[in-house]
Amino acid sequence: MNFLIIATTALLLTALQARLPTAWWIGGFRFEFLPALVAYGALTFRRRRWAVVLAVAAGFLQDALSAGPFGNTGAAYALAALLLVTLGRAFDRDSLWMQMLAGAIASAGASLAAIAVIGGQNAALKLLLLAAVSAVIAPFLFFVLDFARWRSRPA
Repeated sequence: MNFLIIATTALLLTALQARLPTAWWIGGFRFEFLPALVAYGALTFRRRRWAVVLAVAAGFLQDALSAGPFGNTGAAYALAALLLVTLGRAFDRDSLWMQMLAGAIASAGASLAAIAVIGGQNAALKLLLLAAVSAVIAPFLFFVLDFARWRSRPA
């Protein structure tokens, strides 16, 4: 995978995540795109270490946007990436349900880490909403990044 494509995507998703307004009618729910990127890296990269590097980098970008302790989300994303790398070898990476499951797992792991440290009202509801939104976002991100990877191949 081209490093430039992944780095640009991570920065664009971070900027998009920072600029979108919170859903105040759900109690301050914020749409997160970085768990889908972690899921993509975990199921796409051939080497486990690059999936973990992407997960930690995405976690640091996520923590830069939050009030939680720095590195907390990176550790949660790294654990989710390790789990997803193992799952990705057992299941079909291109199936829609696997992509959705991977996005939900990455989001749920980061949400559980944040809830353990910060807490909050309606934490279980927000965890389920974040997992569901990441499950919906993940196939779209997989499609876009697979297309970009396909287009960047030499002719």
